[in-house]
Amino acid sequence: MHDDTPRTGSIHGEAVTTMGRRRFMDTLRSLGFGALSASFLTADDVQAASRDEVPVVYGFGRNDEGELEPHRKTVPADWYDDFRGAIAAHRRLDVFDHDGVANSAVEPGEYAGKNAAIRVEVTDDEAHGALPEEIDHVPVEVRRVDASDRHDAPGDSPGSPPVLAKGLPGGVGIASDELYGTLAPALRNPSDGVLYFATSNHVFEGDRTRGDSLYVTAKSGKQAIGTVHEGFPRSDVVCVRPANGYWPLHSIRNGTDIDVRGQFTKAGLADLKAAGKRLEKVGMRSGHSTGKIQAIDGVTCAYGAICKRGQLKWGRESDFTDGDSGSVNYAPDPESPEDGVLVGGLNNARTWWPGENYIWGTAGYRITEQHGYTF
Repeated sequence: MHDDTPRTGSIHGEAVTTMGRRRFMDTLRSLGFGALSASFLTADDVQAASRDEVPVVYGFGRNDEGELEPHRKTVPADWYDDFRGAIAAHRRLDVFDHDGVANSAVEPGEYAGKNAAIRVEVTDDEAHGALPEEIDHVPVEVRRVDASDRHDAPGDSPGSPPVLAKGLPGGVGIASDELYGTLAPALRNPSDGVLYFATSNHVFEGDRTRGDSLYVTAKSGKQAIGTVHEGFPRSDVVCVRPANGYWPLHSIRNGTDIDVRGQFTKAGLADLKAAGKRLEKVGMRSGHSTGKIQAIDGVTCAYGAICKRGQLKWGRESDFTDGDSGSVNYAPDPESPEDGVLVGGLNNARTWWPGENYIWGTAGYRITEQHGYTF
């Protein structure tokens, strides 16, 4: 981070209690808070934080009326400045100006530990030498990987059939006419409140998926639960309009159904990483697993037909297999862990090349930013 970069902790030196709402939001933005924080934080949030802390919006949780409300917490100001500086540096680096770059992402720093870094995977020595060792004082850690086995996200195959019900939670097995995958919890369109089934777009093997049927797998065979409303290949997510008396649930099946209350923000995922918290998932084939967050705000172009942004890396390759695509990763809501979980993102693929070991997919905040839908 540049020495002259505004520090978010400077908000404590401002007379926030006397500011109007517009000036307060402008002040937050000028000190380095993001648009999300500027929109939802209040002067009371700032006053409640210690002098060496700042408030952030870590996620959005569903209230009794079904609307998502911001959830806030305080984090160390230095850590937050370091994190936001790494995100900005990652955007400025623009690694895909260089041939041979497979993907890049930001590894958030730790509380009272190492700072954030940018992790880049390359497929040849020329790309390795062309990248800087740091940008804006943020380390750039470059690792060579083997792309000889490069291919798109793995094809899916069927697993154990779930118990069929009309209200379907995430974690159950689904299929298109060609491939199998896992159902995500309900996706909501905030503009009209309509709930949709969701899974990975690549389960449908193509960019033009509108009108294609989605099926739930059962002992009696595949049964149609809806048709594709919208598909988003760059985010690898597809929204399916319910049909035939089926409807999506804000829950995930893992023995008993886990209540999904909303989703984490980018800062919320970084906070989980810094605190050493783990994510979980329930896949149709591999079942329940947990793992640590490795990096966020990732970009990949080498693996797949198109570039994908807003990628989340977590867990281990062994915890994800064909048929798990479309599952979500999640963690307990820090504000009320006994009430339910918040979604981190969609799980779309795993590493299959030597040198790296993680699950990856599009973060929930990216799906909302680009397409409006929320978990």
